[in-house]
Amino acid sequence: MYDWDSQHVSAYHHVSKQRTMTVTGQGTITVKPDTVTITLGIRTENKIVSQALSENAARANNMIQALKLIGIKDEEIDTASFSIYPKYEYKDGTSSLVGYEVEHIFDITVKDVSKAGNIYETAVANGANIARNIQFQLSNPDLYYEYALADAIRNAVEKAVILGRTLGIPVQTIPLKIKEEIAALPQPIFAGKTMVLAEQSAPPIQTQDIVIKATVQAIFEY
Repeated sequence: MYDWDSQHVSAYHHVSKQRTMTVTGQGTITVKPDTVTITLGIRTENKIVSQALSENAARANNMIQALKLIGIKDEEIDTASFSIYPKYEYKDGTSSLVGYEVEHIFDITVKDVSKAGNIYETAVANGANIARNIQFQLSNPDLYYEYALADAIRNAVEKAVILGRTLGIPVQTIPLKIKEEIAALPQPIFAGKTMVLAEQSAPPIQTQDIVIKATVQAIFEY
């Protein structure tokens, strides 16, 4: 988008002999995520709450130990939620307690997205039976935003030069003023839904690119 106000330029030139043009520069960087968070867990049911808890704890411990064997560290495994739900059966307008459901959800975060498939397979094979989502993100988004911002400034300079060449006027390539538009750092990309997993099965994992954009307004003298 070009923003050149000839009336403004004329008025400004009359006062200070300085003529300016304003251009918008945009920069875009597309990168592969370097961090993945997988949210999955274990759901157990039993008529006796202590039995549901015991079974859930045993399966959770088995899953965690198996994940450690494939290189997942303790600090990469966090409890996201732990819940106990009573289950009721409704019949003839009345309800009766028939058991309990225990759900233990974990967030597993690793800085190697290639491990995602192996994490799913290992977790499911060793007790996990519910998946929430998978989240792709960058460990240092600010660094990539700086690259996009630099591209946006170069883009603004290129546009100013093109305008000057088209109009047959010399343009100073160092801007008088640069205004950065409100930065919107990339948000994590979520994939997948809550699902109950059958044992020995896991969905295929495909990495999604993250797009980072930067925009600047630059004023050039000519």
